[in-house]
Amino acid sequence: MKQLRDFQPQDIRRVIEQERWYEPLKEVSRIRLTPLQQTVFWGLRLYVIVMAAVVVWAFLHGAAG
Repeated sequence: MKQLRDFQPQDIRRVIEQERWYEPLKEVSRIRLTPLQQTVFWGLRLYVIVMAAVVVWAFLHGAAG
């Protein structure tokens, strides 16, 4: 794999200018979720909790038996 030191400075500068890496990043802010999106995310949280409980239950029953 090539290292940064393997490239010429003018090549690096050209990439920086082409990709506009010198510009500041855009502002990131929170967005309001729709009630449907909120419901889906709460459903995913519930799903993760249930699946974790199933894994713990299966592990405990497998270790005991």
